[in-house]
Amino acid sequence: MSENYEYFVKAAPPYTEERPSSLWRRRGEEWEFLSLHDWQWHGLEESTVRSAPEADELYPVTAERAAALEADRQVWLRYWAHYVDEEDWREGESPTTVVRRRRSPEGVLDESYRSKGFWGPTEAVRNAADLRTSNPPHLVELSADGAEELLQELFGVTGATEL
Repeated sequence: MSENYEYFVKAAPPYTEERPSSLWRRRGEEWEFLSLHDWQWHGLEESTVRSAPEADELYPVTAERAAALEADRQVWLRYWAHYVDEEDWREGESPTTVVRRRRSPEGVLDESYRSKGFWGPTEAVRNAADLRTSNPPHLVELSADGAEELLQELFGVTGATEL
């Protein structure tokens, strides 16, 4: 981390300063963000992101805290156990897979773990929250460790949550 930068986390609800949605840095008037898609720093002029977050959503952090956040990729992800529907969950059925979300400044990336051994795009997180969906999946939030355990149980894989 460079001492020439000021570092900030974005923490608009439901995110918190401890579990933020993005990491930003500023040198003078030039803003950059850590892409949670490619894990690189990008300036606003070279991306589709046009402006830094509103000041009331940004919280200053030390360079040391920024370095720790950058190094811990799991802090940026949310995981859920995916059930066909709430009834299956209530009846004690097993979840079908694990879904995860990365909310990066350039867009949200929702993925589900596939039986063929890879993460692929999914609409499950949006569908679970959309009241217009006729048969929404039911999602139960997991820690990264819980997601890893469930993937081991469902698919016999380890390390699937590593980024």
